[in-house]
Amino acid sequence: MIEIDELNQDKLNDAGRCDGEFVIDSRLVPELVDGRITYRIESLPRRTKRYEERDDDYLAHLNDPAKAIFLAYLHGRVIGEIMLKKYWNNYAYIEDIVVDAGFRRQGAGRALIARAKQWAREHQLAGIMLETQDNNVAACQLYESCGFKLRGIDTHLYRAIEHVSGETALYWYYLFEEDEHNQVEDG
Repeated sequence: MIEIDELNQDKLNDAGRCDGEFVIDSRLVPELVDGRITYRIESLPRRTKRYEERDDDYLAHLNDPAKAIFLAYLHGRVIGEIMLKKYWNNYAYIEDIVVDAGFRRQGAGRALIARAKQWAREHQLAGIMLETQDNNVAACQLYESCGFKLRGIDTHLYRAIEHVSGETALYWYYLFEEDEHNQVEDG
């Protein structure tokens, strides 16, 4: 069973240990239809991608009540992490989420997102937002299955970074007000 723990001094060595490599074999192609963003999935030549090493200051998250890191464990081994913070617009912003490549599709991503939702509610935020790239389709599908909606597109965010200049930034939002409205309609 997957356990989610908040990062603390004792777990500091577990942070940043997950293999975030993923396969790219398609991309989301956003379209604006009647004022709503929809998308189709387009095939791409298969390759792998690994994000550049981040030099995160995990200690800074430990002492800042506006930030949090949660770790996912399976049988005592860290298999995922999510890093979030209160953002200027009254949302929780997921700065990073990663599930180790060898442990995907076992519920760790969902568990981390559920814990992020709980943290955002505890901090009385309006919801959660995050950004990912159009070629990280598996992540986009996870976010959508967790109730996030594609609400924004930026075709130039990565333009000045040569090896990713063709990627499009996609902004996903989970709004508590919409979730509560849907629960009332379903109940």
